Amino acid sequence: MYFQFSKKRLHTWAFTLFTVWAGVFPSVQSALAADETPAYLSAAEASKKLPATLPPERFSHPAVKRAYKIAAAIPKVIAQQPCYCWCSRHSGHHSLLDCYVDTHAANCDMCIKEALLADRMHKQGKSPAAIRQAIIRGEWKNL
Repeated sequence: MYFQFSKKRLHTWAFTLFTVWAGVFPSVQSALAADETPAYLSAAEASKKLPATLPPERFSHPAVKRAYKIAAAIPKVIAQQPCYCWCSRHSGHHSLLDCYVDTHAANCDMCIKEALLADRMHKQGKSPAAIRQAIIRGEWKNL
């Protein structure tokens, strides 16, 4: 069916749409630009008993297996890292370590890259806080 709009109706519709967009978009934009960081454990929280990761042998893909080995080897470091797939929102995770307690990381390139970056920096003697800042800056994207 063909609809005809008068100029007045079209302008009213455009103004309404713009008003809604202008009212919603800035809040979305400011939320994204607010330097929000996903959940991670503090050093004190990471020093407590942490959940066990899944065994790396369970996975056949080399990168996945390596990431699970890293999480098992340095869980206190991994627990102090945020995860930018935002699993803290959609899966209730409290840090990057939680991605390795189940099969989540096996299907998530972000989780894998963040663990690989954490391992590399840990081997360079970097602190969990320095690793976290590199993850926040997005350095894992370059792996």
